Amino acid sequence: PAFNAALAATEAKKSKLDALAQDAARTGRPEVGARNFAAGKGACVACHQVGEVGRAIGPNLSRIGAIRTERELVESILFPGNTIARDYELHDVETSDGQHHLGLIRSREAAGLVLVDAAGQAKTVPHPSIVAEKEVATSLMPAGLDAAFQPQELLDLVAWLRSLR
Repeated sequence: PAFNAALAATEAKKSKLDALAQDAARTGRPEVGARNFAAGKGACVACHQVGEVGRAIGPNLSRIGAIRTERELVESILFPGNTIARDYELHDVETSDGQHHLGLIRSREAAGLVLVDAAGQAKTVPHPSIVAEKEVATSLMPAGLDAAFQPQELLDLVAWLRSLR
């Protein structure tokens, strides 16, 4: 029953993508979306940066409106794992002591693999200790963040993101 309920909820969200995108273009208020982002509504600023606001863990959104449509932006918020930007793929690195380190690969250096976790903490995993490394099919951005927004707030956020060029 829980699986069927989750599947139904996902399908209901999918069916609203086009309508939400159209509503964002028609009734979204970019200035309100900008204020909500800067105020931390939905925790976007915890991982995304626009100009000097936010943190540079996930993709920088300063010019996102130049490359993404309203529909793509809505989909990225509702289903963050559907399309993951290049170089922001989540990796699971297993070490010889049996530990698993989950994060984004920031660099491969002589000292080791530099991973950044969801809290923005960088960790260097020495190459000799790595026994396995695999890309994880999910996003570091958790699903369900759209629930932090009232319907109009989501439209405002999308309208503002689309205005960033």
